[in-house]
Amino acid sequence: MNKKIIAVVLWCIGVFAAIHLTNQFTHIEENIMAIAQSTLNFITKEEGHKNRAYKDSKGLWTIGVGHLIKSDEQHLINATLTDKEVEDLLKSDLRWCSEAVESSVRVPLQQHQFDALYSLCFNIGETNFRKSTVLRKVNENDIQGAADAILMWNKPAVLKKRRERERALFLGA
Repeated sequence: MNKKIIAVVLWCIGVFAAIHLTNQFTHIEENIMAIAQSTLNFITKEEGHKNRAYKDSKGLWTIGVGHLIKSDEQHLINATLTDKEVEDLLKSDLRWCSEAVESSVRVPLQQHQFDALYSLCFNIGETNFRKSTVLRKVNENDIQGAADAILMWNKPAVLKKRRERERALFLGA
């Protein structure tokens, strides 16, 4: 009889632990992908939102919010995504950007500054972001210098206005 009680108690503890630990890990994953709605909105406005595939300025197949269609995603060329699928794809695409920004920035920033840095990183790529004067100035706590350095990423010329908007956002204007 005691063995049955012990078995039931252990089983209950196991179920409780499994539920508790699963919730903990779910929250950890949510914290890793801590990109705000303001981030998504800003990048969507800058990149555009397309539910169907199109060729970008370089002739590369693209869909959603600047998502470059990879060789194993050829089915997306003829797909029509819902708005929710487009947003989910953007969130997925931003995971690498989130990791690059959050692991590189060593000073506290406000949400609007992160939004501007995510937008810049998403557009110029992880390697360029990590080597950028923008990041160096941010980590030196030179906010004005970092904002001004955003303007250096103005090639091709069509990016000039975007960089001005990212700079203004970074400065909280």
